Parts: sequence; C-alpha cells; structure tokens
Amino acid sequence: MRIAILFVLFVLSSCARPGPETLALVSKPPGQKTVTILVASVRVPADSPPYAFTVGRADRLRYREVTIAIPPGHRPPEIEWPKGKPDPRKSFAVVERRDLTRDQFVAAAHSNGASALSAGIFIHGYNYNYQEALFRLAQMSADSGVSGSPILFDWPSQATITGYVADRDSAAFARDDLVSVLTDLGKSNVRTTLLAHSMGAWLAVESIRQLSLMGREDVLGKIDQVVLAAPDIDVDLLRKQLAATKPLSHPMVILASKDDLALALSKRLAGSAATAGSLDIADPRTKELAKEENLEVIDISSLPSVGGTNHDRFAALAAVYPQLQKTGNENTVAGTGALVLNGVGAVVSAPFRLGGTLLAH
Repeated sequence: MRIAILFVLFVLSSCARPGPETLALVSKPPGQKTVTILVASVRVPADSPPYAFTVGRADRLRYREVTIAIPPGHRPPEIEWPKGKPDPRKSFAVVERRDLTRDQFVAAAHSNGASALSAGIFIHGYNYNYQEALFRLAQMSADSGVSGSPILFDWPSQATITGYVADRDSAAFARDDLVSVLTDLGKSNVRTTLLAHSMGAWLAVESIRQLSLMGREDVLGKIDQVVLAAPDIDVDLLRKQLAATKPLSHPMVILASKDDLALALSKRLAGSAATAGSLDIADPRTKELAKEENLEVIDISSLPSVGGTNHDRFAALAAVYPQLQKTGNENTVAGTGALVLNGVGAVVSAPFRLGGTLLAH
C-alpha cells in the first residue's frame, strides 16, 4: 500500500509537464535580467522549431548556448513556466540561442564571468526533459545571484515516471560523454564544480570513477568539488564506487533529506536498504560513513519542497546562497535548517559558484 501511495504522489507531482513549446524564441525586453547557459547534450536534437532536444539517445555530443530572460516578478525557487507563447514579462523565456562547436563551447566556458578559469556543471536527474533541466539551472543561477554562464550536462532521460529502468541505461550511456566534457574543460585549464541531482549523481560519481581508473589525474585535479543533491545511489554501491575513486581537492558533498518521497519509492522499487540521498545525519552510521569515505553530508530537510515530493529541495538552496555569502559566518548554515557533519558550513555554497562571482543585491 505504501509504495502505491508514493507512486501516486510522484505521478501527481509530474502532471502538466512543460513541452518544447516553452522554448520558443522571443524578443528580450530592454534591461530585463537574463541568464546564459552553456549546454552539452547527449540527446537527439529536434529538426524543427523551437529546436528542443528530444528523449532520443544521440550518437555524439551537441553544444549550445541559451540565454533565458527571468521575469521581474520571479519568486525563488519557482520556475514561472510560460502559458501559451512565452512572455518574458511574466515567465521564463528563451531570448537567444545558438549552436556551438566543441571548441566554441570550451572557449565560452573558459571566458565566462569574472572568474575566467572556473565553471559549474549541473547534471539533472531521472524523469527530466530538456526544458525542465534548462530552466531549473536558469532558476538556480538567477536565485543564487552568481554571474557567468553555468553548464548543463543534458543526458537522455525518457522524462516519464515509468522510464526508471530506461533512465538507468541512459545515464550509463552518457558516462563517456560526461568524461569527455570534463576532459575537454580540464585540458583547457577550466576548473569545475559539479552539482548532480538524483540519478545524475550516479552518473557524476561513475564518471569520476572512470577518470580515476583511466589514470587521468590531470583532469581530476581540475575538479574542485562534486555536490550530490538527493543522490539516487545505493549506499553500498556508493562505497564501491568511491573505493576506486581518487580523492578530489575537496570532500564530496551529499545534500540529503530523510523524508524524500521520490527516493523512498526508488528504494522500494530497487530493493535497496538505503539511498545516499535519504541519509539521516543523526544516525551514527551516517557519521561513520562520512568519516570513512571523506564525505560532507548536509541535511536540507527544512528547506521548501519545490515539487511536493521533497526531492528538489536543492533548488531552494540557491536562494539562501547570497545571505550565506554576505554574513561570512559558518553558523549561518544552521539558520537554513542544514546541519553539516565535521562542522564545515562553507561547503553549502559550493553548488552555486557556477563559474562566476556573487552579484550585488
């Protein structure tokens, strides 16, 4: 009965999905705030306007630069989705779009913002379509007040509730491509921070593991931080992955909520004893795991639930980031309801560096 209830809640939270029409190109009103995002996608591109990426698995990476206008009445951490034709005065709206070559993509990542040699990469999770991932990253970028162009690594999720197994295969399908992106950026001396959500967290850790097995310390050395938001990874599997992974510059970060309904459903479906994203930091076993595997586990359970399943709380963390930066006080983290193992509060800001600097508010 419990698994049926969880499934119904998850389905209801996914109703009225935004379609590709939300990406229609419109004119930008003068002076309106925009966010520019670089995209590396392993999806098959549509061959007609608005040129979205489909759910198909592509034979190669494709690169794009997209500029999105943020409506004046935007309320963090919401995404104001277009109703009908996008209106930048009322909704998120695409105002510029251009396809890039690989060299142009790397050059753009190399020259973004005030911090020219750093970039932030968002790796979306299970049940995401392209426009949802793109606008979610735009929302986090706008709310965090960070300049520069963040990067979306877009893998071919089927974007359906029933596509869980297919998405597992698609995440594995995209692993070499994420390694390729990290390698290209690393060779160009671009330092990266990865923010990976849900099933995307498995993809991120697997890619770091693969680079480790390949002996690519040169690329690993350019990865500053890996942040796993509500990671849909069995804890035993995570231990196995980390056993073959070389240490990074900073500990991996896990943003966890023990009341995450989507992970509860995933755990039931997979027969897993525990997922990394639903760890309870009050549990001594969690503290032992963090110590043994050099992890920082942050409880974000008191942040607002964005989609009703408590699975997208990481998106609300972006709005807290400017206040954390202004105070410069690690104890401020407690004000967000987050508790940090090992007493490291500053790490909560890591996902929202995004290759740039804090804007004035």
